[in-house]
Amino acid sequence: AQLAHGAAAPSAAPPPRGGDAYVWTPSDVAPAPAATPTERADGAFVTADGELVAPPHVPYPPLAPPAPLHAYDGEPARPRFSALRFVAQVRSTFLLCEGEDGLYVLDQHAAAERVTFHRLKTAYRARTVAVQPLLFPLVVEVAAEDAALVEEQHEELLAAGIDARVVGPQRVAVHGVPQILGRASPERLFRDLLAEASRAGGAAFSDAVDLALATMACHGSVRAGDRMAPEEAKALLTQLDDVDFAGHCPHGRPIVTVLRWPELERRVGRK
Repeated sequence: AQLAHGAAAPSAAPPPRGGDAYVWTPSDVAPAPAATPTERADGAFVTADGELVAPPHVPYPPLAPPAPLHAYDGEPARPRFSALRFVAQVRSTFLLCEGEDGLYVLDQHAAAERVTFHRLKTAYRARTVAVQPLLFPLVVEVAAEDAALVEEQHEELLAAGIDARVVGPQRVAVHGVPQILGRASPERLFRDLLAEASRAGGAAFSDAVDLALATMACHGSVRAGDRMAPEEAKALLTQLDDVDFAGHCPHGRPIVTVLRWPELERRVGRK
């Protein structure tokens, strides 16, 4: 109903509870949610005031479970990639290959990531990840709790190929990175592993290490837009034969799409 002229506006306080008198206080208002930290270009997270903080506890999506690569007729089939004939690189992103049964189009990043992840995971489980020492240690600013985590988890980080040592309350010196990931930024690799260690929390890191290795493999592999020489493309095809599963990258993106010759002939009107 409309208020009469001159009538006072009703109070914005909540209605009485259960008929009892109720006095509204500011404490009844839900606190405003904490501001989400911002990720800088170097992978560090900072508040609006510029203070370094630990990465937000948002888990990565689970790794894609293994699934068979299906042939044109629906039957499971895994090609022998090394038997394919490399034809060309398309848009600096896809590898076009000829097989006996059809035309194969591979996502070069997904394929390289799958190979890198398999090699890194195998070496980690055997505790044989080769560490490439940096010519000069890279000093990285981190949150205080992350520095403490690096100190606590030094051996686990080193087993994954990251040689990082605390040199101050909020400073870590990176002395080495996995040799297999030499094309990636050392700071990016360190922050990838640190972020997952922080999310997993202490002793649980060893249970979630596959997620960290997958992210490191992603950042350390051939990217879309990278030019590949024919020799590099052929080497990648051969390497795919040796991985535990070659149908998808660790995050679930399909590696290969196949257009069978009968389907191609039907589409162009030859059958």
